[in-house]
Amino acid sequence: MPTAPSPTALSPTRVLLVDGFNLVRRIYEARGDGESAIDEVSETAARSLQRALKEHHPSHAVVVFERHDMTWRHLLYADYKGGRKPTPEPLLQGIPAMERRFASLGIHSFSLPNYEADDVIATLAAGITSAGGEVIILSTDKSYLQLLGGGVRIFNHFDQSEYLETEIVSRYGVKLSQLTDYWALTGDSSNNIKGVPKIGSKSAAALLNRYASLEAILSSQDEEAKVLRVQADAALARRCRHLVTLKQDVELGINLRTFRLSV
Repeated sequence: MPTAPSPTALSPTRVLLVDGFNLVRRIYEARGDGESAIDEVSETAARSLQRALKEHHPSHAVVVFERHDMTWRHLLYADYKGGRKPTPEPLLQGIPAMERRFASLGIHSFSLPNYEADDVIATLAAGITSAGGEVIILSTDKSYLQLLGGGVRIFNHFDQSEYLETEIVSRYGVKLSQLTDYWALTGDSSNNIKGVPKIGSKSAAALLNRYASLEAILSSQDEEAKVLRVQADAALARRCRHLVTLKQDVELGINLRTFRLSV
C-alpha cells in the first residue's frame, strides 16, 4: 500500500501536488540564464502558486522537487535521461530560496533522495485518493496522464488547461489504461527510453487496439510481422514499461498534516 497518510474524515481533502522543477525550470529558461534570474523566477513561480490556490481551493498543498541524484531508473537503465540538457547550476542553487518563498505562502516543499518527483507525487496521489480525497497535479509532464481519473485531475499551469481522460484516445489512439503499454512500445524520447525498434506510434496503437495489452501481444500465436517484432524484444518492452510506469508505493516518511494550508 502507498505510504501517503490518510486524509481526515472530518472535512473534504483536496491536495494540490506541484511538480517543482517542471514549474521553475520553464520559468527560468524563459527569463535567461544566471543567478540574477533566480529572484524573478521565485516571484513568478510564487504568483503561479497563488493563482492555483485561488482556482482550486485545496486544503493541502506541496511543491515536490527532486534532487537530481541516482534513481532506481538509472540503476535499471544506465542511459536513462541520457543526452538531456543538465539543470542549470544557478537554478539548482536557487531552490532553497524558492522553497522559503513558497513557505511564506504557507506551501511546504518536499523531496526524497533517489526518487523523482513523478514517483513521489504518484505515491501521494494513490494514498490520498484511496482514502477518499481529491488530488490536483500541476505539471506539463505527460507521465502523469497515467494517473488520471479516480479522484486525480491534472492541470497545465502555463496555459491554464486541464488534461482530460477523453483526450487520451485522440492524442495517442489508445485508452488511458493502455498508456504505459503504449509507451513501452514507442519509448519516451524525453527520458531517452528507446522502446521497441521499428514500432512507432501508429503501429503501437494498432497493436493495442487489436490485442488490448502488451502481455497479450507477447503471448499471441499470430505470426504477423509487428507482433513478432515485439515478441523478439519482449525483455526490452517489459523493461520500458517498468521505466515509464510511476511508482505508487514509495516509502515517503511524511504526514499529510504537514501540508495543510492555514484557513
